[in-house]
Formats: sequence, structure tokens, C-alpha cells
Amino acid sequence: MPRPRRQSEYSDTQASLMYCFQQHRQSRPQVPWLLRGLLLGLFAWAWVACSSSGTKEADASVATADSTATDSTAVDSAMGDSAAAKERNAVPVEIAAAERGDISSYLVFSSTVETEAAVEIHPEVSGQVEAVFVEEGDQVAAGDILVTLANDQARLEDRESDVNLRHLEGSFERTEEMYKRKLISEQSYEDKLYELEQARLRRERATLALTQTEIRAPFSGVLTSRQVQGGARVAPRAKLFDLIKLDDMIARVHVPGRYMRIVKTGQIAEVESDFIEDMLFAGYVKRISPIVDPKSGTFKVTVGLRDRWEYLRPGIFVKVRVVIDTHQNTILIPKEAVVYDGSDRYVFVVADSTA
Repeated sequence: MPRPRRQSEYSDTQASLMYCFQQHRQSRPQVPWLLRGLLLGLFAWAWVACSSSGTKEADASVATADSTATDSTAVDSAMGDSAAAKERNAVPVEIAAAERGDISSYLVFSSTVETEAAVEIHPEVSGQVEAVFVEEGDQVAAGDILVTLANDQARLEDRESDVNLRHLEGSFERTEEMYKRKLISEQSYEDKLYELEQARLRRERATLALTQTEIRAPFSGVLTSRQVQGGARVAPRAKLFDLIKLDDMIARVHVPGRYMRIVKTGQIAEVESDFIEDMLFAGYVKRISPIVDPKSGTFKVTVGLRDRWEYLRPGIFVKVRVVIDTHQNTILIPKEAVVYDGSDRYVFVVADSTA
């Protein structure tokens, strides 16, 4: 049982009850002592209940206030820490806008630029080099004289054959006139005709021999090498020059056999080289071999190059892309923006300045 409070500690309600009790005592006779004890117990119980309830409510209010304040502080602190962590962990990235355009699928191969027309120039007859008129790197036209050989003997034979032919032609005219008049036999006429034909053949051979002392360009192109010097004696097997045609260049690639039904003559091709930066050259599928090499499982495709030869030269290593499909007016993004996760592909987008 809690100890009784002093008179000054009673509440207003308790004081009122005590006053009523004192008035009752004065107006009525003395109640038995048992009743007085019961009333005192009732007052004590009411006082304890009121005091305990007030204390619990106050404690609960304080606890609730403290808890609310603590939770609010914790939430604010957590949010602040999270924002600060995000600020610290943010990484600057480059962004690019998606655009509409055309995109193609390619077959990519490595190759070397070649030319369709490339020849070695040899003399047709033996002889001593009299003069060289061109140098390595010169452009020549078809029929230009590159080298002349000593041709004194050929010139004499050519002149002799010419004189002999003209004499026989005059003699045959008189023979033919006599034959028409039946002054000579048919056999005599045929003998003179045979002599004339032989003279014509000798004349042609002499002219050919003289012509062969002049080495000419077989077609227009560029001389890529010169291997002859003036005064040297050359034979028919000696190589004098290398001549190529630069306006008809190609790149040969070997395509896996499974693409034989996809690659067609005339398809667009693109050519680029590390030797020539930031330039893309146009090409096309020029020829397709009809067979597959059983050793490599590939077939040969010849890609023609349309661009001028100032940039692409024979021997340059190139990357050839043969276009096999094109999607038009589709959404395009940089290839570097695609993130791969196994077979899945993702792209980050910007939202509220965050990707």
C-alpha cells in the first residue's frame, strides 16, 4: 500500500470529498470506526489510480515525442547520406541522341588492292638498246614508244624489200597485159604472180622486223618498274617494264560457301584502308566464282573499285564490306551505347539528368 500524502498533496477532488465528510460528521452522529476505515481506503485507491494514470500518459507522450523525433532525425540522416553517396558515386557519361536513317548488314573481309590489267613488257627480238624514252612512274598511252633497239640492219632490209616489191609490181603489170592479149602462157603468168606475192611477204617481214625494234605500250597505264638501261643488249625473255592500268582496280575476297545464295553480282561494297584515314571508297561485286574451293570451303568474289586511283593503289591492304541487307528509315544509336549481358542487349536512357 502506498504511503498517505500530506494534506497539501491532496487534489481538489480529494479536498472536496474531505470537506463533505467533515460536514457529515458534524451534522450526524458518529459512524462506526469500520465505516471510517472503508472510506479512507476508498480515498486512497482513487488517489493511487489518478496518480498512476497521469504518470503513464505523461511517460507515453514523452516517449512518443522522443520516438518521433528520433525517427525523423534518422530518416533525414539516411536520406542525406543516400544523396551524398549518390553524388559521390555519380560517373559522368557521354550521351547521344537517337536518329533515323539507313543501316546495313555486311560481310567483312581483308584483302589487297589489285589491278585487272597488269603486264610485263619484253622485247620481241634480240638487240642492243638504242634509247629509253620513259621512266618508272610515267603514265603512257597505248602505242607510245618506250624503248628502241639498234635497227640499222632492219632498216636496210626494209628498204630493200620495198624496192624489190615495187619492181615486181611494175613487171607484173606488163605480164598481166601480155597475158590478156594471149602473148604469154598461163604458166608464165602464174610464175610472175607467185614472184609478186613472195615480194609482198618479204616486205611485210622486213616491216615487222623494223617495227619490233620499237617497244611500245600495249595499253594506257602507268609504268611501275623499269629494268632496262641504254646500251644494254636484251633478249626476248628480258623484262623491260611493268605496266598496270590504274583505272580498273579490284579487291579479291574469299567468302564462306554458306553465303553463295546471298552474294549477288552488282551488290554494293565499301572499301577502307588504315593507310588512308577517314575515307570510304565505293565498290561493287564484279564477278563471282561459280565453284567452292573444297580445301577452304570458300568461293572467290571480285570486288570492283569505282573511285579514282589517286588514293587507292595496288598493294594497299584494305577492309572490304559487302552489303547483304539494308534497313531504311530505322532508329539508329551509337554501337558503343549498347550494353551486352549474355544474349541480352540493353541501352541506358537519360531521365532527370541521370542515365
